[in-house]
Formats: sequence, structure tokens, C-alpha cells
Amino acid sequence: MTGTLYGVFTVADVQVALPLSELREVIPCPAAFDPLLAVAPGLVGAVNLRHQVIPVLDLRLLLGRREATGAEVVVVVTYDGSVFGLLANVVRGVVLIEDDAHLDISVNADLPLFSRTFERPDDSAVVSVLDCAAVRHTPGMVLAADTGGPSGAVAQAQQAAAGISAGGRRMMMLLRCGEIGLAVDVSHIHSVVPELVLKSSPLDGPTIHGVVQLGDRFVPTVDTLAVLGLGALTPVDVKRGVSLSFERGLLAFAVTEVVSIIAVPDADVLPMPGFGLPAAGHAIGILPGQEGGSYLVLDGAALRADEDLGTIAALGTPVGGAPPVTRVAERPEAADPRFDGRAIETSVRKFLTYDAGVELATPLTQISEIVPYPADVIPFVGGGPLRGVFTHQRASVPLFCLTGLLGGHLEVDEATARVLLVEAGDARAGFIVPQLRAIEESAWEERRTGTDPGAPVSLAGSPLVKIDGRMLPRIDLEQVLRTMVGDHGRSDPAGDRRALADA
Repeated sequence: MTGTLYGVFTVADVQVALPLSELREVIPCPAAFDPLLAVAPGLVGAVNLRHQVIPVLDLRLLLGRREATGAEVVVVVTYDGSVFGLLANVVRGVVLIEDDAHLDISVNADLPLFSRTFERPDDSAVVSVLDCAAVRHTPGMVLAADTGGPSGAVAQAQQAAAGISAGGRRMMMLLRCGEIGLAVDVSHIHSVVPELVLKSSPLDGPTIHGVVQLGDRFVPTVDTLAVLGLGALTPVDVKRGVSLSFERGLLAFAVTEVVSIIAVPDADVLPMPGFGLPAAGHAIGILPGQEGGSYLVLDGAALRADEDLGTIAALGTPVGGAPPVTRVAERPEAADPRFDGRAIETSVRKFLTYDAGVELATPLTQISEIVPYPADVIPFVGGGPLRGVFTHQRASVPLFCLTGLLGGHLEVDEATARVLLVEAGDARAGFIVPQLRAIEESAWEERRTGTDPGAPVSLAGSPLVKIDGRMLPRIDLEQVLRTMVGDHGRSDPAGDRRALADA
């Protein structure tokens, strides 16, 4: 049984595939395309790639889909001696499809864009195989003669696609991280992030830069050089990303540039030195003589098997928040005297755990944003939990010390503290927490009935949640905010003082 290697990318919400023999390289979408003296369905202009003019098509226009799709890439295609570019949302990696796994499709159109489909092995998504002959014969289509890609990529890709199992060549993606070049087998790449737009996360630090939205999930993003022990990327060098699939989720690796995709003969990869390189655990060799110099060849399998990286990948969250999945536990742990017969429910949902004198947990869906301690606080010096007010996104936000609200006292280091932004109706507040822990999934939660929803939150009255073998107080920050807000969504100072006194 034989198979074909396909590069997969998305056009609008459609997954599209091309044989690697027809996919020359992937480049970031320019800010504007050069106009051509021609009009054709889907033609948006041309891009000048290493002094070769390549016409670019937007397949969305041919499909009648005109919605904006954000950041895009250009997939450079070579077919029958011609070259053209296709706009795409994102590259979704490379898959090997057996010949008998294809499904023939009939499309009643003058020039059908595809006639075969297959089911993607990793997520069962339906993928349409683009018919380059149909694209090439689109009325008015502008064709450019193919002068070859970097390192003879076309011929190498054809040979690699035909003989991948023979071990003679492999398709590699060349990346740059600042001044350092990296190469990784494309079979390990899940997708390319052409423009890395990062959001802050609870785990931000020297290695983790935040999260990036990929599809319907926020995916953690790590500093590639820090992971490899080769230093750190400067902020100006964090421009793009590549994501790898782990057993429990995706993980994005920040890079400066995606240079190209080429086929590399195994003999061209030189062995690593036996000692002295910090990245030796994740590298398998050196690839010299490429565009931009030599590249460190990474072991994609070793990266995806790394337990620490896998743990970070598991912290990705749905864009809309994770709704709780609950059911009554068949055997609640009521035998524990701490439960006193109270009801326990199995509950699998994401919690943010943090230290506010003691370790606490709050449902992640209650937190609209996590920000550093603001630099522009107007301080209140009354000595209570209300520390002041600051502005965020053109709104004034009261700032409370959560430890103080819960009846404790703890000095806060503003350099390491974080502020949890919480909204309830029209009200918004920031709660200072001295130290964040992690985003974790619960195993079960305590359910209490008959409690006053307007009662002040306290550690003694908080239900418990079991997370990774620990039983933590579950703090409802939305309820904390509601107790400090009076009628009509306006702050009730007297109610605030009563709530703080009770806390």
C-alpha cells in the first residue's frame, strides 16, 4: 500500500490539501499586493518573491465567501511548469494519506476546484484536495513560469513525497529565532501562526509569553530559545509562531520568521557534537549551507514527548470559556468528616489556582482578564481592602486586595502580584492576588444548598473543590463583587463596609 504526503491549510472554514510535490513554500501575507494588468476571478494581485513575480488568488472569492479572516499566509503552488499563490488562513501541517483512503467526489460545475477528499487522521476533519489543473485553467488566469524555489524545493519535494519511507529525504521547515536558525520535520508541525498576537496569561514568565488564539482555543506560547536553553527571544523578535500537537493539547513556539519548507537529504544533516551544547536533548544535527546560514535540526518527536511541555500544552482553554461538565457522583466522598454529609458532584472544568495567604481556586470563566499590578493606581490610604482605583480600557476600575477581603493580611509585592479582572452585570473590579499558581481541572466540587447568594464570601463558608489531589476553597469572585454593588449596578458604600466588616 502506498500513500501521498499532503500539506493542509485552511481557506475560510474549509480545510484544503495539496500534494507536497505541488506545494513549494509558505510565506507571510504582505500588507498589500502589487497590481497586475489583468482581471480574473479571485485574482488579488502579485507578490514579488526573491525577484520572481507570482500571481496570487483568493479562493474565497471563487467560493463566494467574502468575509474577513484576519492574518493570512500565501501558499506558493507549482504545477505543470507554472507557479501561483493562494491566500490561506493558516497552515495545518502535513499528513500522510494512504491511496485507498481517498474518496472521489463529483461537483456539478464547469471547473470544479476539487474531485477528491479524505478524512484527516488526527482530528477526523474532512479535507478537500485542490485540483491545481482546474485552478490553472480558470478563465483569465495569470500564469508565471516556475523558475524554481529555494534549494530546488520542487524537485526535492517530488522525490521526498515519492520516497519518504525510504529514509533518503525529509521535508523540513526552516525557522529563525533572532540570529539562530532552527529546522524541524514538517510532519511534527500542526500549524503556522503568521502573526503572533499574544494575550497575557496567568503563567507568563521567562519561558511562557502568553496565549495565542488558534481556532476556538487559547494556546500557550513558549519562548523557543528558552525551551532549548539557548537564551531568550527579545520582544522585537517575537513575530510568528509554529504550533505542535501534544497528547493533551497544542503548544505554540514563538519564532521570528518562517523561512521556507524544503526537502533535506539525510546525508546533509551533520551529527551534533557529543558535548557542550545546551540544546543537545532536543536536537539531532546541524544543517549547513542553507539560505541564511546553518540551522540546528530539532527532534520534533522528542519535543512532543517532553512531559514539561506537554503539561503546558494541557493548559490551553476554549475561547468562550469552559462550561462545567457535571453529574452527581456515584460514590461521593462524604465519608470524609470534612464534608459532614454535604453533597459532592463530579465536575470537570478549568480553575485558576492562586495564593492569597492560602491556596485558593476560582472558576476560570469568572475571570475576564489577568493583568500586572497597574502602574497608574490612584491610592486610597484608609487601610482597608480597597487599595485605590485605576483605568483599564478607558474605564475606571476599583482595586481590592483579595487577601484583605477574606479577612487576612499579607504584604503584596507589586512586581510579582497580578490583578484578576471580574465583571458582574455592569460592575467591574480588580482583585489583587500575590501569586498565581496554574490553570487546572477539577475532579469534584462541593455543592451547597440553601445559602444566601448575597452573603459575604469567606474562607470558612466557601465550598471545596478537589484539584489534582488537593482540596481547595472555591472562591466565587463574581459573588464577592455582587456583595459590594448596590441597586442599579452602582456601588453601595454602606453595603461595601458591611461586607468588608463581615469578611
